[in-house]
Amino acid sequence: MDIFVGNLPKSTSVLQLRKLMGNVYNARFRIIRRRNRAGSSYCFGHAVINSDNTCQDIISRLNGSQFNGYHLKARAFVHRSEHHERRNPKVYPTDWDGVNRRRGDRRT
Repeated sequence: MDIFVGNLPKSTSVLQLRKLMGNVYNARFRIIRRRNRAGSSYCFGHAVINSDNTCQDIISRLNGSQFNGYHLKARAFVHRSEHHERRNPKVYPTDWDGVNRRRGDRRT
């Protein structure tokens, strides 16, 4: 099972995330740092753990806890494909011009 840990400080390392999770063996951890369109950056962690019981314990322990002054959000990681993207041209086979555009995207 995979765990998502959101709202991490930007300076968080993988070792800090591993220590935050506790003594978990045979697990993989990674930190992802992104920048959104507005220019602000954010950081979240992803952990892959084999045991479902251990994952549920970690999620219940981390969700709402504090780490370096940040309130953490923990939940099961959701794998998303390209079909979940709203503006993916592969999902909508028609052109995006004129009448085919959604009302909010039309330039009037």
